[in-house]
Amino acid sequence: MRWPLLLLLNAARPISTRAEIPAVVTLGNGRRFPLLGLGCASGVRQSHVLSALEIGYRSFDTAQAYQWGYHEEEVGEAVYLSGISREELFLQSKIHPEDFGYAATKRALAVSLRRLNTTYLDAILLHKPRCWPGACARHPEGTWQESWRALEDVLYDGLVRAIGICDVDGPLLEELLQQRQKPHIIQNWMDPFHQDREVRQRCREAGIQYQAYSSLGTQWVHFRGHIFNPVFAHPVLRTIAEQREGNVAQVVLAWALHHGVAVIPASTSRERQRSNLDSFGLQLSPADVARIDGLDGALDPPSAEVTLENSGKSKHSVHSEL
Repeated sequence: MRWPLLLLLNAARPISTRAEIPAVVTLGNGRRFPLLGLGCASGVRQSHVLSALEIGYRSFDTAQAYQWGYHEEEVGEAVYLSGISREELFLQSKIHPEDFGYAATKRALAVSLRRLNTTYLDAILLHKPRCWPGACARHPEGTWQESWRALEDVLYDGLVRAIGICDVDGPLLEELLQQRQKPHIIQNWMDPFHQDREVRQRCREAGIQYQAYSSLGTQWVHFRGHIFNPVFAHPVLRTIAEQREGNVAQVVLAWALHHGVAVIPASTSRERQRSNLDSFGLQLSPADVARIDGLDGALDPPSAEVTLENSGKSKHSVHSEL
């Protein structure tokens, strides 16, 4: 499989304290997995996906949840219009929790394949392990465990090449490790103030690739009651960005990549898409990494915290839009 020259050249440049951090890693099943892709929520449409393809993106994270800002069919249309070989791309989608149940999950996968105009997906994830009030328009037919069995079967049938799940805590991860097929990918919220260290460490031990959503801090605004995004306002991150002649988004993405975390920042701006891709070229010092590591848990919770359950929203309704 050929990968974009831009990514491969950037991968050879030191971006932090490791000698080399590749643009592409290998999953536990031997499949190649890009560490930086475009998140396709937050208003990302066909033209924005085409823009990303033109400047070198080859990995795209989408989902079936239209109510959460995703448009699978527009990703598929952009891929078709680009003329880029399917084998050069990594297409990842997610099953809505209202489609839990063995048969329901298989039907939902068929819909995603049709919308994305492909015969297989590089990865399919369960978008959440459960429904909650306001999240599901209908009661699911079954449980995430039944859906996981369906994912195992479509993996072995060749309809998908990797499987995973989002929003996993420690006990759920341990249960997943006891399944016939453990996850290849875990996608959780991670940013400098919410580093999810225990789950990341367990993923490393188990040979699971950790992928971050909302790595640029939007969860704090939409679900934690903050008026402004604290990632872009924090003096430590702003100072490092000035010292490294980059921007805060590049600093945060380079820091996540240093830790082996895959990132999927969303953007409708071609300039910001390119800037995010250029995070591979930003060099962080060991002291920079340590200072960002030290921000974990540094934010005081606001007095009126907004939770998923009382907002009726999904964590995935807004990703890392700049």
